[in-house]
Amino acid sequence: MHYGFILLPTVQVLVPAQERYRQRIEYFDSMQEIEEIAVRPFSSREEYELMLDYFYNADDSFLRGMGVDRLKLPPRDKWLDALLTDHEKADTERDRFYLVWIFRGRRVGHSSINNIAVGTEAFIHLHLWNSQLRRAGLGTEFVRRSASFYFERFNLKRLVCEPWAGNLAPNRVLEKLGFAFVGRYRTTPGVIAYEQDVNRYELRSDQGLPASR
Repeated sequence: MHYGFILLPTVQVLVPAQERYRQRIEYFDSMQEIEEIAVRPFSSREEYELMLDYFYNADDSFLRGMGVDRLKLPPRDKWLDALLTDHEKADTERDRFYLVWIFRGRRVGHSSINNIAVGTEAFIHLHLWNSQLRRAGLGTEFVRRSASFYFERFNLKRLVCEPWAGNLAPNRVLEKLGFAFVGRYRTTPGVIAYEQDVNRYELRSDQGLPASR
């Protein structure tokens, strides 16, 4: 009987300590991962090719999950030619601007903006190419850095994002970063998209972005 009373407090003391240690390790692991993240503008034909691989090599269910209709994808060579032509234009004339996402020295995704009105607003899009990293929670930091870059480079007052309402991951990322939910409506949000319900989010430059965690 006495042994039971002696052991029980010991267990109760050790469990919180172990939990605090586990949380501390997870925190340092998270901080290390954040330090290994970088974003920068696309700089080569190869990076556009990698971005196209993401779309053309995806299966139909994955494409549909992010609101894309495979039948609307243009011929690959024509899309690539258009991308490379646009890449050479000045910022004020760009149809779309791309950032490559880098983790531990590897290119793992991209973001882009289109409908660019320099000095006013643009629409942001986000894609992690690596399925394992999608589950690792790194998307939030990639989007935070991308948004910061676009605000500064294009002197934007507002960023708009309209993900498919049924795609929960990007909706959660946007909410974590302080994007305000404006409303839901039905539209065809792009030339390679099907008609769908989208959630409209907006982030103003004067709001600021949360610090990395």
